Amino acid sequence: MITIKQFQEIEMRVGLVVEATNQEGSEKLIKLIVDFGDETRIIFMAVRTFGYTPDYFVNKKFIFVTNLEYKKIMGEESQGMILAVGEDPSTSSGQVDKPLFITAEDLPVGARVR
Repeated sequence: MITIKQFQEIEMRVGLVVEATNQEGSEKLIKLIVDFGDETRIIFMAVRTFGYTPDYFVNKKFIFVTNLEYKKIMGEESQGMILAVGEDPSTSSGQVDKPLFITAEDLPVGARVR
């Protein structure tokens, strides 16, 4: 849980996935190359175990959190996080449900979301 003040500090932007590949050496990771209009970032996602493939993400716009500290993953920096929704496992069956990603097809690339 976060406070309203903490939520206000989160920067969310629309990004267009221009490339997506399975990360070599990992059974879970997909590596996204995301265009934000003024910059391109690498963002890793551990979603292959839920049945997602790189093709699902390519040429689609999603909402990303972009003001997080970069995280080193398999020798590269993940430069953000895709926004997803799902049930809280502590209040449901206890299993993590397949995440659903927030698409933004009607918004311009790079737009800030609030």
